Amino acid sequence: MANSPISRSDVLEKEYDAATTTMIRGLVILLASLILFWLLRVFNLIPLSNLFLLTSIAGAVVMIVAGRRMYVARSTTAIPVECPYCGGATEFVAAPSVDWTCEHCSRRVYYENGKIAPVRTVTCPSCGAEHKVSVKAPTYTCDRCNRTLRLSDGDQSVKIASEPSDLLRNYDVILTQAGRTPDEVAMALQDILVCNLRDARARMEDVPLTVVRNVPEIKANSIRMKLRELGATAVIRPTADETESPRAI
Repeated sequence: MANSPISRSDVLEKEYDAATTTMIRGLVILLASLILFWLLRVFNLIPLSNLFLLTSIAGAVVMIVAGRRMYVARSTTAIPVECPYCGGATEFVAAPSVDWTCEHCSRRVYYENGKIAPVRTVTCPSCGAEHKVSVKAPTYTCDRCNRTLRLSDGDQSVKIASEPSDLLRNYDVILTQAGRTPDEVAMALQDILVCNLRDARARMEDVPLTVVRNVPEIKANSIRMKLRELGATAVIRPTADETESPRAI
């Protein structure tokens, strides 16, 4: 089985995590060495203090190496590939030739003979919602009514494979705290709520704020994760059950 393509964001996350850990270690070595160097100088232990001067230099070098690792990671080659469903571009370190998951809509992008498989538009026979679906997908869950649709290969017919269940409920995304970067959260809300920046900031002052309502769980989690990456706190709650406590998945 072919390996999944590596996205640039995966590389950055891995390299940044490793570099951050290394930088913290270097900082600890640097600070501890400088403190010991100063104390030994106070007690006139000059020869021994010189040893900790060297270790402080070593700590600084470790931090520089970690910083360079971050810089090199940012210079990683990026090959953007557009999602056939949402149009968002996911960046890879090499051109993908096998299936991958879109970072924007969290849907699976199928490949056929090394290229993105054709996409067709199907209409849910129950609610009438239209969806872009890969020709390789045997089934698809309607984003509006959560019914599983069975897709025929030979024609454009679509049949309902199953009725919606409690496992496929729609959810609300609720912002409970703006976090450490309220300006960035406000800019994200500007896109999600389709409003200007001033309105987004005003709405943030009245938390808990329902950001989106009645969306599939996969989309709700995608929005929640986007807000979480900006330092905000957000939860999801089943739309149909107003009494149920929010879930911080």
